Amino acid sequence: MIPPFSVPVYEPLPYALSGLSFTRLPMYTQRYLLDIAKSTPPHTPKVNPVLDERSIISLALSMNLIGNDIALVNLRHETITMARDLERGISPQASAQRHLAAQNKRLQTVLGTLLPERELIFNEFMIKFDALVWLDQEGRENHTPEDWQRYRNALLKPILDHTSEQLVARDEYVRNLPVINEYYYRAPSLPYSRLGSPNPDASRTRSWRSATRGPDSGQDWSRGRMLSRHS
Repeated sequence: MIPPFSVPVYEPLPYALSGLSFTRLPMYTQRYLLDIAKSTPPHTPKVNPVLDERSIISLALSMNLIGNDIALVNLRHETITMARDLERGISPQASAQRHLAAQNKRLQTVLGTLLPERELIFNEFMIKFDALVWLDQEGRENHTPEDWQRYRNALLKPILDHTSEQLVARDEYVRNLPVINEYYYRAPSLPYSRLGSPNPDASRTRSWRSATRGPDSGQDWSRGRMLSRHS
């Protein structure tokens, strides 16, 4: 029986942009907001462009994690397959020493490469995500930092949940693949790419100021949660 998958959990730092003026934001946050402003015409009515941009970066996050997901799942199933072969005596040439050496190599790959890479992908996403939360603060000085922390958490949770579901779905897919000569057939891993959406400017042709209602808007929170159901 294949053991359950222990999904790595990303824990973001607390929201730290509440109450800051633009010039006090971190430089990488300022650059991201300026990039959005350059590609967005002003004063476009009846749109919610911050939600559009949030959808773009959420999709990019899922895409950027695909290669990492595949690599983690493949290493997990290689470990399971080798352990099963040793137990059944299917591979006489495989010794306990070889199994231990291979397992240590896989562990080094996970801890030294895949998990740091995964954290980097999430960190880059959080820079953009928190910048968009900062945009929601404009004209809403009556809210406390705690309000904005709760607002950010409510928007973020379904996105992070979706990334975990995506990894579990990949594991289930590999687990259900046909077995050929006692080894799972699977496609090669995809390389990690920092590229986001294939057309990131497609939804940026809209105004990005005053786009959402902030912590007092239950409507915006529910739309954020829809990502896990429809992505």
